[in-house]
Amino acid sequence: MTIKVRLSGEPDEIDAMITHLSEAFEVAGGDRAYPNRGSFGVRVYLEIRPRPDQPTARRVRSERVQPHRQEIEP
Repeated sequence: MTIKVRLSGEPDEIDAMITHLSEAFEVAGGDRAYPNRGSFGVRVYLEIRPRPDQPTARRVRSERVQPHRQEIEP
């Protein structure tokens, strides 16, 4: 299974994310950054796939968080 990913942000932050993704995935691409149109930063295109030595399914525990609602006084 191969997944195509687009990262958008500051170059240093994108490099850190690619390093992080490389710990659990085989990463191809990321060697060319394109300037974002109409905003700051750059975008990078990757193809990732799970590493054969990593488990393919992971359990993630999550918790529902209610948004903070501000009371409006009449």
